[in-house]
Amino acid sequence: MKKILVFSFSLIVLSGCVQQQIIDKLNIETAQGYDLAENNNIKGTVLYPQYLPDKSVQNQTLSTIDKTSRDILSDLERNSNKPLVTGGLQVVILGDSFAKKGLAKLIDSLERDPNIGSRMLLAVTDSSAEEILQGEYGYEGNGTYISDLLKHNMKFRDVPKMNVHLFASYYVQKGKDAFLPIIQKIDNNRLKITGMALFKNDIFVKRINENRMFYFKLLVDRYSEGTQIVQMGKKQAVVRSIRSHNKIKVNKKKSPQEIIIKIKVNAVLREYSGKKATPKIIYKISKQMEGDIKKESLHMLKEFQKRGIDPVGIGQNVKIHTKNFDFKKWKGQYKNVTFKVIPKVTIMESGTIE
Repeated sequence: MKKILVFSFSLIVLSGCVQQQIIDKLNIETAQGYDLAENNNIKGTVLYPQYLPDKSVQNQTLSTIDKTSRDILSDLERNSNKPLVTGGLQVVILGDSFAKKGLAKLIDSLERDPNIGSRMLLAVTDSSAEEILQGEYGYEGNGTYISDLLKHNMKFRDVPKMNVHLFASYYVQKGKDAFLPIIQKIDNNRLKITGMALFKNDIFVKRINENRMFYFKLLVDRYSEGTQIVQMGKKQAVVRSIRSHNKIKVNKKKSPQEIIIKIKVNAVLREYSGKKATPKIIYKISKQMEGDIKKESLHMLKEFQKRGIDPVGIGQNVKIHTKNFDFKKWKGQYKNVTFKVIPKVTIMESGTIE
């Protein structure tokens, strides 16, 4: 009996130590945005939903200008009618001019916040982050809409997986550089992913356009789903349900070193604009696709080499196969390595034809 009383008393004491907060009395951030302002200051914007009596969501934003992201959040707290909390933060949008100045301090601040999950998403925009957050997207609020847009395209389309934890790990580790999706505002109700932002350390230095994102994801990530159009003269083939993986090997026997990248793609032919998708036609489509993958991949790899960036993680792979690896020496060696891309496309079945 005494044990039961002691246990009950302990529960009462412990529950009294927990700081209780009522959701209706908080402004729960679902998104943040950062833009470069005048005199190298930062313009920060926070987005939080306001739930109306009819159960609809009204998007609310607050913006301010200061020197650091920490100062911005303090300023915004003073401008808010309720406590601002980051526990619901799903995505951070970065204006391209801000991203070109470097993200190290912001990423460090986000990583240190215990209320922010490691899977929180990041994206760059050609316009201002504030403008992106001030749209009206979907019924669940802008933060949820943007987060769902990015997650969907990472799982089923051409956007490689990336979040704040992965970005921070690529920045700290040597041998692989980070990348982020680029989003664009079509109108006040729609957003679109238009490319990938490539980083050197923490600075945005190069863009991959929308029409090359498919090939970029083949190099840096695994495909689980997707669609790609293969052009064969005047005819087109739509290849869908793509599953892929890549493997990187180092040929040290050659001087300079040769980097061999094998890309395996399993796919389904869903549409063909010709009369009939015969086995011979399917073979030609697979070979055409292999040629496209090889050409585009080699082109991008040489561009990365010239820029001194390594989103594919060539340096990490060379390190694994090299004793006493020295990254300082590798920077000079990376400029001279040669690349060999070996794609293998298997079209497992065919679907409709036109």
